[in-house]
Amino acid sequence: MLRASGGKVLLKFEGARRQLGSALALYLDDLDPVSVHCLAGGGCEVIEFYAEKSGRQPFKNHILATASDLDIEELRRLQRQYWNAFKHATRRRGQQWVERDDEELLTRFTDEQNDHVLYIGWHDYFLATGTMPIEAQAHQAWYIAKYPEKLNPDRSIEPFDRLFPNLHACTRTEQKASLRNSIREARSNPDVMSHPQTDRRPLVLPWP
Repeated sequence: MLRASGGKVLLKFEGARRQLGSALALYLDDLDPVSVHCLAGGGCEVIEFYAEKSGRQPFKNHILATASDLDIEELRRLQRQYWNAFKHATRRRGQQWVERDDEELLTRFTDEQNDHVLYIGWHDYFLATGTMPIEAQAHQAWYIAKYPEKLNPDRSIEPFDRLFPNLHACTRTEQKASLRNSIREARSNPDVMSHPQTDRRPLVLPWP
């Protein structure tokens, strides 16, 4: 566990790790995309704050710097639209609480929405802590191979394409199978698993 200098467990970091870890475990097993999204959304919100508090630039800063048509309010609306729809039955309208009408929005929800929220959450988690589970490391590379337009134009896509060749020609099932195969290969690499940036704990942590 992450601990402050006095030995106190940093429960906020651990809470984000548990939510992101459980979300990624469900995602890799193709289980319940709604739960994946809600868990990852909660982890993202917490860890973004601590990434920024640590003096780093969370992923939202990159989006705002590169998308001139977005301000923080619109970014939050886009990032959290499905999460809020799943979390809340009502919304404030004037002095009253009224039922939300999210049916049309939620018909557009798919597991691919989780690609993005998991990438952002683990990106910011690494900024805040300097570590990531091997599953999250593989997902970060897989995400760039799947969405090359997200990569900084100063960086080459070639290493990601080499890890996940022809990903765009694959079905969704094949794409995620490729991600799981990459994780299995990485786990068998002692240099990767012993690296100080690799969090070797399981994705789903025991309690306490």
